Amino acid sequence: MTALLWLAGAILLAEVSRHRGAGAAAVLLACVSGTTLPDLDLSLGLVHRSILTHGPLLPALLLLGPPRWRPAAAGLALGIGLHVAADTFPNAMTGYATVKLPFAGSIGATASYVWLAVNALALSVAGGVLLARLFRPKWVLGLLAGSAAIGIAYLFVTDGGWPALGVYAAFGWLAIRQRRQARIG
Repeated sequence: MTALLWLAGAILLAEVSRHRGAGAAAVLLACVSGTTLPDLDLSLGLVHRSILTHGPLLPALLLLGPPRWRPAAAGLALGIGLHVAADTFPNAMTGYATVKLPFAGSIGATASYVWLAVNALALSVAGGVLLARLFRPKWVLGLLAGSAAIGIAYLFVTDGGWPALGVYAAFGWLAIRQRRQARIG
């Protein structure tokens, strides 16, 4: 339930202030929320790893709201992306660990790996793209650094976090290397 409070704070902050700093704070609050919000599925009467909470639905719902909620949507996408990245690395993709459809049950181990991996990537990219549309480049870099710090803190302590952290680090290294080679060439 704390995740809902973080998200409500992010939306409220984005709603009441037009200052760019308030929007940036909304991004970070929503990112913190997104790291644990998907597991709210149990409190909502859904099964664990519900496809409704472990995917793009929640950030998409925020995007349907007023445009001033977009910073919260960006942060939520980044946070949920981090959460599902960690969920991609369970001890075993069976039972409790698999992704579930409402009223239909598990989508199976292979489909669960695919769903979680694709959504981790898609939500991370979508959050970054949304930030780039909302903020100037220096703000985007700062917000991505803040989101990375939140991600490291979350992935450091959660099951599946270490492998997910390694994947994020590898992608970051590849992006930096590609950018450097583009400058040279």
